[in-house]
Parts: sequence; C-alpha cells; structure tokens
Amino acid sequence: MFLEDKIIRKDLEEIDEDIDWSQLENKNILITGAYGMLASYLVYELIYQNEVKKNNINIIALVKNKEKLEKRFEGFVDKPYFKYIISDLTEPIEYTGEVNYIIHAASFASAQYYSTIPVEVLEPNTIGTYHLLNFAKTQKNLESILYLSTGNIYGLVTGEKYLKENNYGTLSTLDPHSCYEESKRMGETICNAYYTEYNLPTKIARIFHAYAPTMDINDPRVFSSFTRDVINNQDIQMKSEGLAKRSFCYITDIITGFMTILLKGKPGEPYNLCNTDQFISIIELAQTMVNIFPEKNLKVIKVKRDKNENYIEYHSNDEIIPCNQKLKDLGWSPKINCHEGFKRVIINNTKK
Repeated sequence: MFLEDKIIRKDLEEIDEDIDWSQLENKNILITGAYGMLASYLVYELIYQNEVKKNNINIIALVKNKEKLEKRFEGFVDKPYFKYIISDLTEPIEYTGEVNYIIHAASFASAQYYSTIPVEVLEPNTIGTYHLLNFAKTQKNLESILYLSTGNIYGLVTGEKYLKENNYGTLSTLDPHSCYEESKRMGETICNAYYTEYNLPTKIARIFHAYAPTMDINDPRVFSSFTRDVINNQDIQMKSEGLAKRSFCYITDIITGFMTILLKGKPGEPYNLCNTDQFISIIELAQTMVNIFPEKNLKVIKVKRDKNENYIEYHSNDEIIPCNQKLKDLGWSPKINCHEGFKRVIINNTKK
C-alpha cells in the first residue's frame, strides 16, 4: 500500500508541509484521469490528508477503467470520502453530486501515442474539456478549476532567452506532435472561453517535464528509459547526441504547484510549472543518473534508435529556459533536484 511505501510516504509528508490543506475541509474535489502518473499522486495526498491528518476532503475520481482505479488505490476506493465516475469524457458527464474544485488531468502525454492513436490523444484535451466545463456550469458552489496543459503549447519560439507565459511561437498543424500540442492549446482556449462567457474560474498549469515514482518506466521517453537502464544495472543508452535541454520537475513540486495555482491562481491565467534550476541537457541527465549509484559502475553509451519504435522526438526550444517566476510570485518554489528526485524514483521502482 502506498501509505506504507517509505519513498511515497516521505513525498506526501513534504507536500503536506507546503499547502494549507484546511482550505479543502469538507470540500468535494473532482479529478479526471485520476490514476495517471501526476493525478494519482494528488489523490494519494488527498487520501493521506484524510487517513493521517484527519481532514475531511471528498475525492471524486473520474476514470476510464474501474479495474485500474481499484489497483492504483487499493483499499481506499470504498472509503466514505471516495467516489468515482467511469467516463472517457467523450460524452456529457452524468454526476448529480456537488463539486467545489475540478482538476482536469486526463490526457495521453507520451509521444509513443502520437503516431498510433492520435485521435484518442486529442479527445480528452478538446472534447473532454468541453464536456467537463459544461458540467462545471451546473455547479453552484464551484470555487476553482485547474486545467493541466503543457509547455509544448508554446511551439517554436525564437529570439528569447526565457520562455514566459506570453511568449508564443509557431506550431505546424500537420506535425505528428500536434495531436497533443494543438489539442492542449485548444483546451486552453476552451477554458478561456468559458471564463469569458460564463465566468468559470479556470486556471492553467503549463507543465514541462515531470517525473515521479508512479511513472511508467517502460515509456520510451528518455527519462523513463534511463531510469529503466539504471534499475536493470545496465549502462544508459543514449539514442541521440543528448544536447537538447529540458526542465525536469519532481512530483512533490508538481503537486504543490497544482495546489498553489488551484487555490491562489488568478482565473483566466496560465502558469508555467517547471523547475527552472533543473534545466539541463539530456546527456547531463544521463550522467546525473549514473552518478546516483556509483557502486553500480554504470556509464553512458550511444546507440541507434530502433526504427520500429513509436517515438517522435521533440526539438523545439532546446535552449530557451522556461520561466517559473509567475508561479513563484504566488508563493511556490521547487525544492527537489534531479539527483534527489531520480534517486527516489529508482529506489521506489527497484522494489517492484
């Protein structure tokens, strides 16, 4: 059980310290995509708040698959504070209870899906957002809505050192990545439209690269592949030159970022959610990960990518540093660096 897992328990305790959870006492929180990598940690924290801190926060998990829900939150799905809705968001939501907060986390974020199921990738970001906000219109005591977007919505930005919330670049509608990026952009536009016309308190978190013990280490994304290599005591395989830079943010900082935007963010506004201090190249990340466990005597080696892999590399904005100052102005600050964060991920997944 996750509450007995030392790594996850430590994470939940750290998240608890940075948020005033009493604001959610007796509130009802609807979370879509609740068993996903990011959303599941938020649900873990809410369960922790109920079970350990004795807060009364009602969880409403909207998911596609009941079996996956029960597996992820085994032992808690039948708790009085836990309700669930089975839906893929392609149809209107049928739920008659009251909702005070909504976090829209349902999405296919991995590039492995962009060339195989692009329609399913765009559906929760567009059609799903539309149905969710139509549902939100019916809620008389709704206080805040958080839409989880992506740093990829900026497209190709030129002439900037820092990527701020008002720096928009170009995107090709026919690029294989666009099923994700353009649909996330459209999701943001839908949120803004409902804020403008119906005064729904929509807020946007633009997430850059996030990682967690709950991530799928079989995902082809580089940080998942590197993690898998280290767990298997294998040299890290680099399938590129590794010069592209990314901002990596650990799950505890991601969850406190979510809650800061949800509770303190301004309606109608986007916020970059990233760890600017951990803006490093892929080769630096690989070296960091082999250095976490020097006793393994691992090294970084270069190999060619298998042409049969369903993975599409993303090259935009490799040198532009994502700026998180707007979110910091709300009182948020990231705490975990890549060495500590990936150490927790690797230790946690090694036990499985």
